[in-house]
Amino acid sequence: MNRIKKWILPGLVFLLPGCVSYSTIELDVLKPADVALPVEIASVVVVDNAYPFRPEDKGIHKIKVPRMEYTIDSIFVEDFGMQINQSLVESLQSKAFFDSVYIVNQPLNSPEKGEPMAQLSPIVVDSLCAKYNAQAVIELGHYEYGTVINVIDIEGQYYATLDARTTAYWKIHNNLSNDILDVHLQRDTIFWDGAGLTVGNAVEKLPAIRNALKEAALYAGFQYSDYVSPTWQSETRFFFKKGHPLFYEAQIHMNRGDWDEAGKVWYYIYENGKKKQKARAAYNLALSQEIKGNFLEATSWAYRALEHFQEAGGLGMNSYEHKMAKDYYIELSARLQEKKKLDKQYGIYE
Repeated sequence: MNRIKKWILPGLVFLLPGCVSYSTIELDVLKPADVALPVEIASVVVVDNAYPFRPEDKGIHKIKVPRMEYTIDSIFVEDFGMQINQSLVESLQSKAFFDSVYIVNQPLNSPEKGEPMAQLSPIVVDSLCAKYNAQAVIELGHYEYGTVINVIDIEGQYYATLDARTTAYWKIHNNLSNDILDVHLQRDTIFWDGAGLTVGNAVEKLPAIRNALKEAALYAGFQYSDYVSPTWQSETRFFFKKGHPLFYEAQIHMNRGDWDEAGKVWYYIYENGKKKQKARAAYNLALSQEIKGNFLEATSWAYRALEHFQEAGGLGMNSYEHKMAKDYYIELSARLQEKKKLDKQYGIYE
């Protein structure tokens, strides 16, 4: 199987605020999955084993308007579980963490023959894995959903919100060891809002309940994909562009994507500059090492930056830059631990 990934996406977006001494860049960082699956699991099958949602309490859709509240009990989505699973499969396929991701196109727990919270037997798990040449089954065992429309009057104007909530109960069956790897109860809520001069004007800005539930199902599947697979996340990083004449030269190299040359300039500043210049150069060197994937070296430089900012002391901007260095050191320390998780998830052993 192919689980080798780079830890940082090469594309960087530079954001350049006014005349302050620092600026920011946006970079995509790979975050580990919440659950660690054995690297031997190369392919998975996703199944809907949930009994169709039919709660005893029919008030799953609530509408609250000024001086009135009522419920709707006639809106059900028969294929809600399949919508969640389809979203999960599409998201996992786009991540390319598994070699293959398959989906069983029909629910296994039908209203005619099934029952709530039916167990997926080891025999069924084995047969599914054999059919699809997979090593594990991801089971959606139960789901619930509901909506709340709330309208309030704010000084003659009406403000409406629609909350769509989802609960999903997941299991991961490892067919290689014939056991359950993980059980996860997931809760999500997404919302929309609108405003108008009347209740009707405000509510008509909201999606129809069925459309909102469809979006909620898609969101639930997407969120679970982050739980079982590493995912890219955009993060902001600071760097110093002023404080020494050579910072401008280093930024030219940065803009070209040449972090090695930029690092050489910052290292010269670090070796020959004054206290605050050393601190800023060390901070930038930490960033250059993070960009290159050298997280231990990056953490070391961030700690040196923190020490030099402490030595420089002072209030105002000096205090803020000290906090920047402290926060970055903590962030890089966390990335070191995340890298260990990622190495395990991708089967990389040094």
